[in-house]
Amino acid sequence: MGLRRRLGFLVVAVVAVVGLACSPAAERESAIERVMENAPADAGPGVVADRVELLRGVPSRGRDPSVVALRIGESGLCSGTLISPRLVLTARHCVSKTAKVVECPAPGVQVYSDRDPRDLAVLVGEDIGAARPLARGIAIVSPGGVTLCEADIAVLVLDEPVVVAKAAPLRARGPAAGDRIRAVGFGGPNGEDRGKKLLREHVPVLDVTTAEFTVGEATCLGDSGGPAVDEDTGEIIGVVSRGGPDCEGEDVHNIYTRVDTYAWLMEEAFARVGEIDLEERTDAGAKNPALKAAKRGSKSKPASDIGGPCTSGADCAAGICLTDDARSYCSRPCGSGDRCPTRYHCLPAAGLPAPERACTQVR
Repeated sequence: MGLRRRLGFLVVAVVAVVGLACSPAAERESAIERVMENAPADAGPGVVADRVELLRGVPSRGRDPSVVALRIGESGLCSGTLISPRLVLTARHCVSKTAKVVECPAPGVQVYSDRDPRDLAVLVGEDIGAARPLARGIAIVSPGGVTLCEADIAVLVLDEPVVVAKAAPLRARGPAAGDRIRAVGFGGPNGEDRGKKLLREHVPVLDVTTAEFTVGEATCLGDSGGPAVDEDTGEIIGVVSRGGPDCEGEDVHNIYTRVDTYAWLMEEAFARVGEIDLEERTDAGAKNPALKAAKRGSKSKPASDIGGPCTSGADCAAGICLTDDARSYCSRPCGSGDRCPTRYHCLPAAGLPAPERACTQVR
């Protein structure tokens, strides 16, 4: 029996943060018992802890500035990733009202409605304990439908651009079994260090389906919505959907929703931001023609991958603009694995601190 079959039956309990927890148990009754055994003593019936936290994570130390905390109401907490100054990629269950118990495959309705986006606030930093919201939601872009299975992904559109943290690029290529990812989020073991950004590196991808992929132990109760990061390029591959209640062991697996499968959803979110930017430019320009002229050339979505034209790193999704004798073009970091497209090699480049390298076009 393959890994996917063993993970096919998942039981999820949800609280204010709507965090998901999965069990590989074969029977519904035993799965629920395992969930409740790992729930806090004061949890209500069918309710588990309200966080998903990285297992044995270490401090991020500024490595993933695009990963932000998403505060839900007064106390709920999820993680997310800035993919534009106005867009946060996260899990759909973080921004929705859902059933208290969720199974996959889904036997019925799991998602009742979106949350009020104004109740979702973005916090930035390595420790967001005393942080104030930099932006709030104004809209939620999701796949629609009434199930979370293979669709636990959404984008929160913000009322204000978050410019203190650089947006992360999205990877167009899906994961493969044997790949390694970096998991990042704001959980904390047993409730400790909650709100501190932690990461775990070299997490193996075990299994891949059309819309999800499974990794080894990496998350536990609290990092919902956090990213799976390509260790070589810094691109976002997936979003945390389900993990634990048992956080350690050979049979513990965590499930991410694939970003590449939902490329159309990302395009829809970027289009929504473009509409907002256009409205703001029109309103501002009516009052200040000089401001309208200054913003006319701005764009909400930078070049998403290698080869796009650029004048500076701000034009590129990965923040790197290379210039050679012929032209300037967007690139991305490539680490030591030389994971670059055809006609590009992973080489050092002037302006990048050693030992960083970038995908460089070879003529």
